[in-house]
Amino acid sequence: MNSRMVELEAVLSRSAPDRQAARRLAVDLARSLDALSARRDVDRLLRCAAALTRMGSADAADALLIAMLALVDPTGPEASRVRDQQALVAVARGRREPGPTPPRQVRRRPPAAAFGRGAPPRQVVGDFLDPMPVADPVAVGSVAVAVEPVKSTETGALELALQRNAAVLGANHPQTAVLRLNLMCARFRIARDQGDTAEVTEALADLRDATDRAVNSLGVHHPRALVAQANLASAEFELARVRRSAERARLALPSLRSAADRTATRLGADHPHAVIATANLASAELELAHLDGTRAQAQRLLDVVRDASMRAVSALGVDHPAVRALEEQRRACEALLSGAGPDPSFERGYASFADAGRSLATSSPSGARAGAPEWPAGTLLARLRETSRQELLGLGTAVRYAPDREIIVQDATDTHVFLILDGVVKVLVDDGSGESAVLTVRVAGDLVGEMASMDHRPRSATVVTCGDVTAKLITSAELHGFLHRRNDGFVELLGVLDDQLRWANRRRRDFLSHTAAERVARVLAELVGAHGRQEVGGWVLGIPLTKVELASIAGMKPRTAEKAFADLRKAGVVVSHLRRDVVVPDLEALRRFARL
Repeated sequence: MNSRMVELEAVLSRSAPDRQAARRLAVDLARSLDALSARRDVDRLLRCAAALTRMGSADAADALLIAMLALVDPTGPEASRVRDQQALVAVARGRREPGPTPPRQVRRRPPAAAFGRGAPPRQVVGDFLDPMPVADPVAVGSVAVAVEPVKSTETGALELALQRNAAVLGANHPQTAVLRLNLMCARFRIARDQGDTAEVTEALADLRDATDRAVNSLGVHHPRALVAQANLASAEFELARVRRSAERARLALPSLRSAADRTATRLGADHPHAVIATANLASAELELAHLDGTRAQAQRLLDVVRDASMRAVSALGVDHPAVRALEEQRRACEALLSGAGPDPSFERGYASFADAGRSLATSSPSGARAGAPEWPAGTLLARLRETSRQELLGLGTAVRYAPDREIIVQDATDTHVFLILDGVVKVLVDDGSGESAVLTVRVAGDLVGEMASMDHRPRSATVVTCGDVTAKLITSAELHGFLHRRNDGFVELLGVLDDQLRWANRRRRDFLSHTAAERVARVLAELVGAHGRQEVGGWVLGIPLTKVELASIAGMKPRTAEKAFADLRKAGVVVSHLRRDVVVPDLEALRRFARL
């Protein structure tokens, strides 16, 4: 990206700049711009936009400014400077200065029934993402990108804006992702108002896809990404209401709590987006508390909804669409608790909501996860602070792999990492002649593939699943952003790498001063101590590794491995039953044999 900026600055600095080259470079720069460069180089980018405007390429300048505005904090000083420059560009193009868009008049149908009959409080799912002016298609050379008009509907303007941005900036550009989010939110609201379960389900699937794209494009903690995740959580609860599903409602609550916590933490408790997320969480909890009969808790939650509504009025004004939606939500909550609203009980044929209500009433206010996994000691997830751990777990894409699947291949040039959530993988190297050796194993809580992610060099080893594995696939950019934001994440990752280096040094030292059987015993004792489980007959490793693979960790070939395990069986410290079943009757005896 820096090379494109330097090249554009060089073209613009000439006494007679090449207009077509400058336009082409500006569009390329807009497409490749990232959040870090948009904030760090805001002065240079604004100078480029001003120079493009002066030379008659206002459309290219507008495309560059749109890209910047999608990446900087919309409430920060950088955004104000970009909007000021946009106003100048608008004047140069002969347009009126963009003003606030009047709120759309949405044709409302009777609201869908929630969990039973009637119209209880609804979640605020809106496109409150500050859509920016859209640049006209930019001509590159003598070829202009054409955009087909879209029929005039409630979502027609958004569809047209999305098409134009995709044509100018690309389908994966942050500004395109924001417009796609706005469009999918509008479609979801229409489907919800119509009350058709199939349409709501389809609209929610589209909203999930748009949210994933936005998070990948903007970063998980960008203000617009936070709003997108909060909208998605609220939409999940709305689908539960349309389906009258107690189980879906229960599953949606943690997402609502997480969205409210993240938004308040990153943007501040008084930020309008944080106020909306807080109100949505409180209204959902109020419904459940009312259905369960916990009057005191429901009244407390009504106070939260009222407070959120008042704060939204002071921050956004009485005419803002979000304020009107929050007012409607408040009135519905008050009617529900006063008994003026319709009976919200379940209709016959649906599961009882009492269990979900009791679960909410007994849960901790902080929304801590029940039954959260205990990550193995020494892994990255076990080392991190809770906030950093939850942020890392929120990155990437969830993936699942079958046994004996290569998820990373030696000498490949990809740079993503895997955060293991469940299962075990083994790390092995190939010498090129078909001989391979296992270096180590990684378990739930560990990160694999981090070396290539850091240095962008070919993969140094192959990673193979040992049984079913669930993980998060995290891109190199996502990992680097996390490490920049979280100092403890960077420090703890260094600690993990230090442990791995010490493990490798111990294996080299063992080779100098221990017999083959002792070297295998030392590796086995460390693995069983860290990952094994105690059963009736002794300790079981619990990792499906063959005896040859275990011995290769200690640096020996198959023939030597068979002899080493024969010595261990003769000493009575290891019992082998099947190919991948190694039992240690007495772990302390094994440690004594290994001279640990």
